[in-house]
Amino acid sequence: MKKLTLLFLFLCAFSAQAEWKSVFISGDDSIPNFDNGRVTLSQMLESFGLETQHQNHLTSEATLALGGVQVASLQNIATTFRDLNVDKENGRCFVFMTSHGIRNQGFYLSQSGLITPTQMATLVDYACGEVPTVILVSACYSGQFIEKLAGDNRVILTAAIKDRPSFGCSTDTTYTFWDECVIDSFPVASTWEELYSEVRSCVTEKELALGFNPSLPQASFGKNMRDLPLFNF
Repeated sequence: MKKLTLLFLFLCAFSAQAEWKSVFISGDDSIPNFDNGRVTLSQMLESFGLETQHQNHLTSEATLALGGVQVASLQNIATTFRDLNVDKENGRCFVFMTSHGIRNQGFYLSQSGLITPTQMATLVDYACGEVPTVILVSACYSGQFIEKLAGDNRVILTAAIKDRPSFGCSTDTTYTFWDECVIDSFPVASTWEELYSEVRSCVTEKELALGFNPSLPQASFGKNMRDLPLFNF
């Protein structure tokens, strides 16, 4: 009974008045796949409550860094999170990162090296604190981000386990495998757990068809974030 009461209070506290602030990062410009994923997902998620005026975009493609889109350098990413101005009462955070990954090191930024899990956790902790936060990390070895970013009020989805690559980073695809599966799965999922299940099945199917070693996408659901609808809380 006590657990049900706490859950009820949590849900009541985070009403429909919630305001989402979001950060979208495409970290490499060697192929268009990463920017394709960033742009397509951000446009689609407007209908889920991620208003354009509250979206912050960073790209590694200099020719795209116009009209409010910044270059995805470590300094610019840090400044974006510093200035996110999330409402600590009714605010929400959404982060989408897509690029190459470096095993045991972090997320690749072609403009400034990389961003480590520790650095990313510091930025998210500062900007979002304890507000409900969803973080999607699309990269090889991206499972390495879960330990540092996980929390009671956070959902973390990653494209691979910490010691395996993910796939689709080539010129014969529009998106990476995981990004495409996320984009395809949002319209058919109702909770974050369902989204994770749909995406993992989609990625597995693609990898099996091509004989690739499974990337094993990972997830972490904080105790206050389980069985909650996508964005509608």
